[in-house]
Amino acid sequence: MLSKLIIYLIPYSTRHSVIRKIYEKSKILIVVLFLISSCSSVKQLAIEKDVNQILNQSEVFSKQFTGFSLYDIETEKFIASHNSTLKFTPASNTKLLTAYCVLKSFNDSLPDLLYQKLDTGLLIQPMANPTFLYEPFKNQKSYDLLRSFDSVYINWPDVETSPYGSGWAWDDYRYDYQAQISWWPIYGNTVSIKKQDEQIIITPGFFTEYVEILTDENEGERVERDLRYNSFNVFFENDTTDYERIIPFDYSVELLLKLLSDTLGNQVKLTQQALINPDTLYAHHLDTILTKMLKPSDNFLAEQLLLMAANTNGFSSIDLFIEHVKNTWLSELTDFVWVDGSGLSRYNLIAPVDQVRLLKKCYDEFGWDRMTRILPTGGEGTLEELYLTGDDEIPFIFGKTGTLSNNHSLSGYLVTKSGKRLIFSFMNNHYTKPTQEIKNAMEQFIIEIKNAY
Repeated sequence: MLSKLIIYLIPYSTRHSVIRKIYEKSKILIVVLFLISSCSSVKQLAIEKDVNQILNQSEVFSKQFTGFSLYDIETEKFIASHNSTLKFTPASNTKLLTAYCVLKSFNDSLPDLLYQKLDTGLLIQPMANPTFLYEPFKNQKSYDLLRSFDSVYINWPDVETSPYGSGWAWDDYRYDYQAQISWWPIYGNTVSIKKQDEQIIITPGFFTEYVEILTDENEGERVERDLRYNSFNVFFENDTTDYERIIPFDYSVELLLKLLSDTLGNQVKLTQQALINPDTLYAHHLDTILTKMLKPSDNFLAEQLLLMAANTNGFSSIDLFIEHVKNTWLSELTDFVWVDGSGLSRYNLIAPVDQVRLLKKCYDEFGWDRMTRILPTGGEGTLEELYLTGDDEIPFIFGKTGTLSNNHSLSGYLVTKSGKRLIFSFMNNHYTKPTQEIKNAMEQFIIEIKNAY
């Protein structure tokens, strides 16, 4: 009203020119106000366009199935996407789901076993903890406790567990990344066969009599194991170089009892006697175990930890626990397929946008410092040769890789050049190029995002 009154007070002869000047200034002001108020959305549109253009025109990404999702923690908005709602095979990106469940299920330490001291010995119940005599873990409180008793009695869990996950490749049974799942793992459920300074070292030593050293030529692997038996053939072909092969053994409760007796030097038996008011033995900090699972991408740890989480939450099977998690803890994620803890199964399917939502929940519930501490950053773990920083730069990426043949993904947290914190998921399936080429192209793309935002 005031502006109209001022206009009418101006002489008619000059009124038109004044109105025109006001109108031109108003247009400029409107444009300025629009840019100020919608700068983030304009920037978002630009990033969205650039991301799609780069990925669609890329010599690498345009020839495969690629998905990307990018989220700004500060503005709480998705700022870029490319096939982000389509389902991908995540491979070891599945370990992010496992890590979330483990962080949600346990406090600062992971329980090793339940125990009760008896007049006749030690009564225990295993809890699927993977650390017992497993090489990455030097602290062995459980071993020390068991060694201090002449007799150990094991109350075995009633629930059976499958040694392999759903959809695992049967002929990968001989590779260290597919150790069997069990209620009481020992030595990582693997055998180490090492040739060092002309010596053959077998760990655990119990398997020495089951290993045959051959010098014949062999077209296949240097170390072979029968599918259904713990019989190992080692072919060294008169080679003098040092060598080590980690190979899973075929697990059974009977074998466990023999290994325990041989290792502990005491009597170990199964019993039906139930534990009454047992104590719980804790040995390792939870984040230490998760770090060892996520940084080198340890499948064995992932499977055992998911089994532990299911058991702790009162579920008799991993399948039932997964359904519970999907319907409650992760109900805001869209429909996804999740069948194992490690990502070895190709049955797993999840969209990049849901990987980002999962990482956002991890950030909200467990904090930036904790999540970036347990995930590998550039130059370490599965990112050892990638995302390297200069001497004066701090790490800028913290993420989990996932690799199967013809599939590679990376999901995690990104700190941009301007200091913004982003969450991303970059998933690639069905390529025929060497995986290293995919990794290099992904690194270049992520660094462009880092420098541009």
